[in-house]
Amino acid sequence: MIQFNIHRFAKVARWSLTNDKSYYMRSLLQMFVLLTLLFLFFTTSFYWLKGADTGYKPCCVLVVMLFFFQIAVGPSMMFNSMKGKYDRQALLLLPASNFEKYLMRYATWIFVIGIIVVAFFGADLVQYVFNWLIGNNPQFVTGALFGRLNPFTVNWEAIGSKKVTVINALIILLLWFQSCFALGATFFRSHKYSWIFTLLVLIFLSMVQTWLFPISYENQFDMIHGDAITLLYISDAVYGIWAIVNYWLSYKIFCRTQNIGKFVNI
Repeated sequence: MIQFNIHRFAKVARWSLTNDKSYYMRSLLQMFVLLTLLFLFFTTSFYWLKGADTGYKPCCVLVVMLFFFQIAVGPSMMFNSMKGKYDRQALLLLPASNFEKYLMRYATWIFVIGIIVVAFFGADLVQYVFNWLIGNNPQFVTGALFGRLNPFTVNWEAIGSKKVTVINALIILLLWFQSCFALGATFFRSHKYSWIFTLLVLIFLSMVQTWLFPISYENQFDMIHGDAITLLYISDAVYGIWAIVNYWLSYKIFCRTQNIGKFVNI
């Protein structure tokens, strides 16, 4: 039976943030250095080759790719902040239900998303100041990014129902990816490399699917734009149910690990 108490969960969240503070600070520093180097590389090198404005487009592409990568793969990092036996014992002895503990560990990727946002703004400020000092025509990557992703500039009336169906399918597929990595985080013993093992399993499954159900590009095009759009709804239902099963299995494996830890020295 799932037990959840918001006040108890808040205490677990505070404990987790305090205990994992060094992990979050290290992640912030790593992301800040990475984004700063990438921003400086594209904005300064493109300035000498094609002009300063050109380098901000790949910066926007990289940020969007990093954002979606973290959303999809993030759940695989739910135990990365736990350093060893002591942290596992501390998690085991917390006065909270297994669901509250699992939910807190799962939410780690959400905190990392916030870290990426902070690192992004910091790196953007550094590249702006650096380009200004060397005499370039500086811009903020933030402005370029929101200029391209501004929802007020999108012609929503031109988006048909079939395009909305495809967008919904992509969202469900993203949630399915996330559920697979959440399952891999609890299934594989090596938490540090669980996302790699999970990715290898997904590649193998995609190869099997391609072998069993070969679909040409023309058939895919017809499926989206033709009468066979119903197949897309069926696919959404299958992947949606599959994602729910993955989350359920991930939680059950976590509970089993916690129960075993009560009787066995971790």
